[in-house]
Amino acid sequence: MPPKDFYSPAPDGDISKLNRQRSSLVHWIVGRFHSLLADGKEQDGMALMDEWFEWVDTRTYINESTVFFDGDELNELYKQSKS
Repeated sequence: MPPKDFYSPAPDGDISKLNRQRSSLVHWIVGRFHSLLADGKEQDGMALMDEWFEWVDTRTYINESTVFFDGDELNELYKQSKS
């Protein structure tokens, strides 16, 4: 079970960054879906969308273990832990 403050709102300084990341993710998903359809891979496209909608469905997402991270921050933390 996540800590009590796990679902608290993001700090003001992070809201813009999170919105940009969310926007990038949505654009990638839609682009990938269109690419799959253009390549004649309708079943793959439908499977991608099934997973996407399951992931963003507010009735079920709470049961999914999804972790968000900034790759650059994660690499920096890793480097710090090794020094």
